[in-house]
Amino acid sequence: VLQLSNWVCKTCYYRIIAGVPDSPRHTGHIRSSTGFPMSIELLERPVESHDPLDIIEQMALGLDHECERVDEHELHVVTAGAWRDTGIWFTWRRELSTLQMGAPLDLKAPEGKEQTVSRLVAMVNERLWIGHFDLWSDDNAIVYRNAIILPETATVDGLQAEMLIKGTSEAIERFYPAFNFLIWGDKTPQEALQSSMFETAGSA
Repeated sequence: VLQLSNWVCKTCYYRIIAGVPDSPRHTGHIRSSTGFPMSIELLERPVESHDPLDIIEQMALGLDHECERVDEHELHVVTAGAWRDTGIWFTWRRELSTLQMGAPLDLKAPEGKEQTVSRLVAMVNERLWIGHFDLWSDDNAIVYRNAIILPETATVDGLQAEMLIKGTSEAIERFYPAFNFLIWGDKTPQEALQSSMFETAGSA
């Protein structure tokens, strides 16, 4: 008499049920001691999902930044800087497991100067390790952007949240003068970048 028993295969984490025909996906992983073939069914394990915006909001408040939770998908954070306050928006897209962030510089490329500003954007991005600046085509606004892919649990730890906020603020603090010099100081992209390096070094 065959006594049925349940197993869990450590190779693929499927439930093994003795005494029924093999599944093609699982053939060769394990058989019962009686030699009878086994089949499988998916062993569903509950996944605990988190809200990454909650973690970022808690970290931002701990750093004394102003926060506004717009809705369940969007968070606004304001950080103080030497040149200007920086408004950072965070957007959580659960269907893509993607956390997006952006920070407009409140600077726009004047009409006819888009190519020059685009050149400076490219030069600045070469000096960034994470994130990048964009020149938006619809209104010529200069925006810093970044994004990260999160695991199924949507987990962001406190240190990661802090680095996302600080990384955005530091990028804008470092390169805002360059865009300002280019647009209002009538400098070339090379001159604007060099001048900004001098300004940020002098304010450090």
